[in-house]
Amino acid sequence: MTELDIANFAIAGELTLSVVVVRLPLEEGSVEEVDDGHFIDIPERQHWFTGTLDLWPHDVWQAMTAGSHDVTSFRAEHGRYRSLWSRDAEAGAFTVPRDRLVVRHAELERFEAAQEAGPPDRTVAVRVGSRGALPKYDWDEFWCEVAVSMQIDGMPASQAAMVRRMEDWFATRDQHPDRSTVKKKIALLWRRHQEALARLPA
Repeated sequence: MTELDIANFAIAGELTLSVVVVRLPLEEGSVEEVDDGHFIDIPERQHWFTGTLDLWPHDVWQAMTAGSHDVTSFRAEHGRYRSLWSRDAEAGAFTVPRDRLVVRHAELERFEAAQEAGPPDRTVAVRVGSRGALPKYDWDEFWCEVAVSMQIDGMPASQAAMVRRMEDWFATRDQHPDRSTVKKKIALLWRRHQEALARLPA
């Protein structure tokens, strides 16, 4: 696969990429919803972490397309978070260069097994490991457009505005997926973006 193939699989959530860190100040905890659509972090542990941390799809895309990318949080299990912490007033960010990206052995085996369902020359536009009819909408292209629009046009003022932006993009392709489907796909990205903003110094 080319680097663009890998980036496409990553932004579509088909392949998780990671980075190896040494003595990174890490805070871990749970995420609780206090109001509809509003979440707060409940810290449980602060420590110096050495090992492999999984990255969010949009961070992988930025690192691969721009050469490097500053991150403040890392992928965690549902309902939990992992982010940088510091004793100083400003926590800063951790720079992830493109050449430091890795794929865990278990993740590589899972990814390769998922591809066995299709021919080896299948294009990245087809969902990995899918069976039967092809999906009605090209969600790989959807996530590529999300990443590019965020980089070029910036983050919309609200989640609803992001949903409308992507509905407009679909409309230019004469496609009209159900709004609830688009909203569900945007929801996780939007929540993580809001959580990252909340952790920024005032």
